[in-house]
Amino acid sequence: MSPERKAWLITGIVGLLMGLGALAVWLGMSMTDAASEAEPTPDPTTSEPAEDSPRPVPTNTDAADPVSPPEPERAAVPADCASLYSPAMTAELQSYGVVLNPAWTTTDPNAGLRFADDLLETWVVEWDSRQCIWTTEGGGSGIGLETHVVPLIAEEESLVGERLASLGYSSVDELGGTRYFWSVTDEEFGGAYGESHIVVGSYWFATAWLDLGVTGYTADMVRNLVGVPE
Repeated sequence: MSPERKAWLITGIVGLLMGLGALAVWLGMSMTDAASEAEPTPDPTTSEPAEDSPRPVPTNTDAADPVSPPEPERAAVPADCASLYSPAMTAELQSYGVVLNPAWTTTDPNAGLRFADDLLETWVVEWDSRQCIWTTEGGGSGIGLETHVVPLIAEEESLVGERLASLGYSSVDELGGTRYFWSVTDEEFGGAYGESHIVVGSYWFATAWLDLGVTGYTADMVRNLVGVPE
């Protein structure tokens, strides 16, 4: 091969290799650009935010304020004593020579009668009540009676009822409740004394009497105040 032809051949091969290299570079760049266009890499600074999840509704964790139970309703203390008695009962009591709440009973600390049971006596003294005394007008004597009309709430009704039942007094169901009573005769004194108790209509009618046990006395008061039918 002549030197000219050999130089031309080498030059052609080098040119061909350079062309192929350029083609490879161009193909590589084209493929890279195509891949970049086909699968763009997400920009973390411009990516779409994730959809917000529903916000939980806050729960009120504060404990509810304690509610105090309402105070039990108590019946009113009777306004006076006179309205507790029917005209017929008032006339019968007066026939024994006694009057209602004579003046001396309001000034004499020893006026009135005492209940035989210490607990019953304590309750009628300490609890609000209407005290009614029938006795002689001129001063203390051997005749009279004393009644306390005591408004009660349910808890007190139970206390009084249980106490009366435990004392062994005689009892009878009447007037919508149970009346407890007892009486004795004092041979030396020549008279009688006793007590009568009933809890009905949210009231405790507590009576002690001395030689003045009038039939129907307690029932008359109950009917006038509570309205229990005959």
